[in-house]
Amino acid sequence: MILTNTPTTDKERAEHFHLVSIRFACLLTTKQDPMECPRVQQRIAKLECQLMACNPSLLFIKQFEDRAGEIGSELAMRYNHNTGRITLWRNTPLHQSGTVSQLRTSV
Repeated sequence: MILTNTPTTDKERAEHFHLVSIRFACLLTTKQDPMECPRVQQRIAKLECQLMACNPSLLFIKQFEDRAGEIGSELAMRYNHNTGRITLWRNTPLHQSGTVSQLRTSV
């Protein structure tokens, strides 16, 4: 996970700032799909602009370009270099998705 690495270059520090910002926005959202949250969308757009202005660092490329990389214990992100778009989703099994259903009617 890129957030556990200490950024050493200016490019890595800028990316790290955006990734932490995205992670906290995802943690604060009440939506099941974080891509539906306007705050998450705004922060992803800022990272996309950063990556368009300055090419991604090697660490970012190894972690996220055309593959799913974790930005938290339950969040995964992918960066498509060809389109310049970022996709983010929850990386949890269905039984942990927050949906609660009643198993038995009587005990």
